[in-house]
Amino acid sequence: MRYFHFFIAFMLISFNLFSENSDTTEFVPKGEPIVSIFSNFNTSITDENNSSGFEIKRAYLGYKYQMSEEFSTCIKLDIGSPNDESQYSLLRRYAYFKTAELSYKKGNLTWNFGIINLHQFKFQEKFWAHRYIERSFQDKYKLGSSADIGSSVLYKLNKYVSVDFTIMNGEGYKSLQIDNTYKTGAGISLFPFKGFSARFYYDYSEKSVAQSTIASFIGYRFENLFSLGGGYNYQKNNELDIDHNLYGFSIFGIYNVNEKWQIFGRYDKLESNILSGEENPWNYTKNGEAIIGGVQFSPIKKIKISANYQSWLPEANDINNSQMVYINFEYKI
Repeated sequence: MRYFHFFIAFMLISFNLFSENSDTTEFVPKGEPIVSIFSNFNTSITDENNSSGFEIKRAYLGYKYQMSEEFSTCIKLDIGSPNDESQYSLLRRYAYFKTAELSYKKGNLTWNFGIINLHQFKFQEKFWAHRYIERSFQDKYKLGSSADIGSSVLYKLNKYVSVDFTIMNGEGYKSLQIDNTYKTGAGISLFPFKGFSARFYYDYSEKSVAQSTIASFIGYRFENLFSLGGGYNYQKNNELDIDHNLYGFSIFGIYNVNEKWQIFGRYDKLESNILSGEENPWNYTKNGEAIIGGVQFSPIKKIKISANYQSWLPEANDINNSQMVYINFEYKI
């Protein structure tokens, strides 16, 4: 019940903020399709059988419609493989609503409701700019979902600071709400000088066990020449398992040779704590280090092609390293 009261107050504040700024300026509605496809060819350089293959990893299909100067709606399907890690699962395709939201934007205020993209993930993905090759740290290692069912408010206090607040299902956009548990999140984004961005975020949910996540990120983009970014993430009671903490960091660098060619690299490290009475961390078989490096060619604005190397170095000594070479493609409307 306390979450219900909290949600009502949250909605009233949101509507009050944007109702004060509404006007009746005549506007011509307009819309545009959303099509984005991630595909690749990959081959292993450590597998004795030299396994390789073509994949369509993801397809986003949807439509965005601007109903007025302030209100818009967006619906987008995410067509890809389920979350389980079996080889057979990669042959199946499931369609989910990745986005089904109503948005209001007026001045410094943005409000979203429905199945919404979470600002925490979009902020880092935009800076990383290579989602078609690999997801951001929190998304890849399942410290949260990139979209969820709920409502969010983002407000720019000035050109240096913006704040955001979200109340959400907490189980991701692929799961319906089946209990009275919600996740609340709050973030602050800082832009102290040209090219520099910093963000700090915290979320909390509770069933029989409380789970909380702390995430930080800093990035610097110099003109159109290069960008550097890095972030640290810590989640207490991962998957609502008491004392099962997951944490790690990710750093990356991007250098634009010219308008069409780019060089990039990234390093991730995932760790977990050691439970009482155990010798190894509880996530020992999945902990490790990831390395990504390669080049990107963009013949036109809507197409990206990348040749890159990806490796996974597990913490567990009895699991072999994985080394792959990829040719990744992103093409969109």
